[in-house]
Amino acid sequence: MPLSVTTSASRSSGADEPFTPTAWAGLLLTPIRWIAGWMFLSAFIRRVIDVPAKLDPGSPQYMGHAFVHFLPHAIVVGPLIDYLIHTPPLLQAFLVVFTVLEGLTGSLLILGLLTRLAAVGTGLLALGILLGSGWLGSTCVDEWQIGSLLVGIGGAATLAGGGPISLDGLILRRRPWLEQQAWFRVLFSGDNPGRSGSGHLRWSVLVIAIVTSIITLGTYQAFHSGLWGQLYNASKVPNVVLTDPSVSQDGTVHLTLYRNDGPDTYGAFIVSVKVLADGLPVEDFAQAQLALLPKTAVKNETPLSAARVNQFALVLPLSAKAALDLPPAVPNLALHPGEQLTITVYDVSGAHWTVPAVVR
Repeated sequence: MPLSVTTSASRSSGADEPFTPTAWAGLLLTPIRWIAGWMFLSAFIRRVIDVPAKLDPGSPQYMGHAFVHFLPHAIVVGPLIDYLIHTPPLLQAFLVVFTVLEGLTGSLLILGLLTRLAAVGTGLLALGILLGSGWLGSTCVDEWQIGSLLVGIGGAATLAGGGPISLDGLILRRRPWLEQQAWFRVLFSGDNPGRSGSGHLRWSVLVIAIVTSIITLGTYQAFHSGLWGQLYNASKVPNVVLTDPSVSQDGTVHLTLYRNDGPDTYGAFIVSVKVLADGLPVEDFAQAQLALLPKTAVKNETPLSAARVNQFALVLPLSAKAALDLPPAVPNLALHPGEQLTITVYDVSGAHWTVPAVVR
């Protein structure tokens, strides 16, 4: 039996306006729908109106610089992110389209127009953001929390529709026959598509709750080992992966550095590179020497998150991957081919990373 609520108009006429369970759900979700809509709409406003440089590839504020930070621990969407950051024109087009979709989805969600379609869009956009950046958050797991919450909101709003306080609701009050049209119920609002009644709605809610919970808990484990294992936050402490090490007989050092962990707000600061043989120093590239390296000594594979040398250190932003060529630190050094060495890279924090190398 449909629920009912008495409005001021119906009290004056002595009649009750019937509310189905779906309409009640849409009504109660109105504040959440507005807030979720504003979260997406505000992203559009920031990039298009407030700071248009965010969509300008030539600007230091270009959103692509932040987008590349997602790559180290992105799940499912990692290959797409990797492809886009290595195809700059497509990356710019993607960011523009994504921004427009955020603005459109947010506007429709706030207005309650095409509510179910907008709610599906909310869930998909949030899922993409969650899979890409859910591991970020240097002080807490905030990106994972926001993404998971918006996925859940998208699912709930898809079931509920706009409710009485929405343009969909206004259309239905003026054209009640539209609720009998399946296309309107699927894209806009109205009683749940398919069979009506509280029992059907209850099962629909249960399915959405299970799916969104699986997404939430699954990503929590994938990003933070939050269900079993040791809880960690990969965006809290910088980490540098060292690959392709080699040392020439004259002491020239080649090394590829990839910073895959730590905050996206600042870099790792490499202040020393040491080459050792049997634990004894062979070469020490100190802070002063690193600061004098020419630009040609650092070959970036990720221009949107480029490693660079300043007067204090070799700076590695999050997701920076660069090949480093260090000229000999010791004059007339003559190493033996095949000699086993180790290369250790030191961060200003005291953290260090070591990789074995062979003299070539």
